[in-house]
Amino acid sequence: MTEYHDPYQRSGRYLDIMIAGWWEHHGATVAEALRELPAGPVVDAGAGGGHGTRLIARTLPGTPILAVEPSPVLIAVLLSRVADDPDLRPRVTVDGDDLLAARLPERIGGMIMANLIGHFSPHERDRLWEDLAPRLAPGAFILVNLPPPTAPAHVERAAMSEIRVGDRTYLGWAAAEPAGDERLSWHMTYETREGDRVISTDDVHYDWWTVSEDSLRAETAPHRLTVVPHGPAEAGLHKILRES
Repeated sequence: MTEYHDPYQRSGRYLDIMIAGWWEHHGATVAEALRELPAGPVVDAGAGGGHGTRLIARTLPGTPILAVEPSPVLIAVLLSRVADDPDLRPRVTVDGDDLLAARLPERIGGMIMANLIGHFSPHERDRLWEDLAPRLAPGAFILVNLPPPTAPAHVERAAMSEIRVGDRTYLGWAAAEPAGDERLSWHMTYETREGDRVISTDDVHYDWWTVSEDSLRAETAPHRLTVVPHGPAEAGLHKILRES
């Protein structure tokens, strides 16, 4: 495995329960795209705790899945879920490398890249498109979302999620500031409460590369890839396909 700086080292214990709402809201739109994929293994890139992996498995029964997740915190959740599910265990392979170093199949039927693209710099994304383009089977595509804001901008602090588990409530807030021409600096606060008592608070900061639809088109075109929006605009989902 390559050396990896984990942006979720402190926030990973909250992330899986807080990202569930995104999948509940957009899962049907993602599944609609998955049903268009040709036969072949599907890659869940940045699989986290496995929400997308389980959606792929439900939507495409019998399809082999490669779940790529480099965060040690999140891979512990992912691997446990896969191992504990009699349907997932024989057909989901978990790779703990970064996507740039993962052992990808020579030919893939498709890829989900959900809430991931901003972790890669423009140079790294160029390497990704160069590597992924020849692996796409005919009719296959990469499904990527472009979360807002798609250009550097001030984001006022706002509540992300509030989840009750047992006697405790887990809350999250997010804010952001521009950190360059194409970057945001996100500031996240996670809090655990029991009644009116605050049990713990974690403040996390990480950088995120912003990507717009126009910039995605411009950077994938040299690799003979084309970008097609998928589903409602609020989902920010786009298919990246090889040119016919």
